[in-house]
Amino acid sequence: MDDELQELRDNFYIGNYAKALQMCESTSASNDFAQSELDATLARCCLSIPIMDRLRAMKSSEVPGQRAATLMAVILNSKNEEQKTKAKERLAATAKETQDMSSAMLSAITLAMDGLYNDAAQLTKAHPTLEMQALSVFICLLCNQYSTAERLVKDMAGTNDDSAAFRLASAAVKLASGDPEEAYLTYCDLSSQFPQVEGDENGSVLLQTGKAVANMQRGMYAEAVEDLQRAHSTAPNDVDVLVNLCTCMTHLKKNDEFSQYYAKLEQICPTHPFVVKTQSIKNVFAQFKASLPVLE
Repeated sequence: MDDELQELRDNFYIGNYAKALQMCESTSASNDFAQSELDATLARCCLSIPIMDRLRAMKSSEVPGQRAATLMAVILNSKNEEQKTKAKERLAATAKETQDMSSAMLSAITLAMDGLYNDAAQLTKAHPTLEMQALSVFICLLCNQYSTAERLVKDMAGTNDDSAAFRLASAAVKLASGDPEEAYLTYCDLSSQFPQVEGDENGSVLLQTGKAVANMQRGMYAEAVEDLQRAHSTAPNDVDVLVNLCTCMTHLKKNDEFSQYYAKLEQICPTHPFVVKTQSIKNVFAQFKASLPVLE
């Protein structure tokens, strides 16, 4: 039996958020369970694009996944740590009380963001869907558990190997295990199958970034820059795109371009680990220079 939301789900997970939003608005679910997922996905599209006014209107929604998305917006955007902490607590409570998959997924993501990888992975097990299994794969890769991630992908195989969730998880494991060629082909196939605009095979920002990372692993930095610049033209403030552009410019010894992208990254996300580590290296050299004896 066909899954009525599979195409919508695939477009969302590969990063076609505007297209997925349109599909949410034009799709009629055949049952309450599908309607709940549909409504939650609509909220997560608003979170990802973002469309904050529309998302704020869902704060008191009867759909747990929509309330969870509004809490995630606070966690991602608030500069008030107390407010963020309370939002995390409410999100965890929503996931526990409602047993809603979308709420549990967002709660697991916040746990992983805080470095609580084991707790995050355990939460994914409460909902053994392909998408939650894929999230578990990404969590394992975040904490360098490559062999576990490979095993999880093998366990996923045979359920729905054409789904975007499975193919993205498989590509990520291929990158981590030293097979960037296969990962690159997967990202290209997904770009062709799920174009953001009909007739354009460049793919979403997420897929362009994936292609670039695969090219970087193959030592093809010029090609990676082409992928990233296409993504950058669509999403000039995307942090992952900027970090990878900085990395490419370093390898290509293009210092002016590196400075340009680094300054943008520093402005948008000053707490990003790439920025923090780079600045710490500068500080070490400055301290070393200051410690040298002054020659008369």
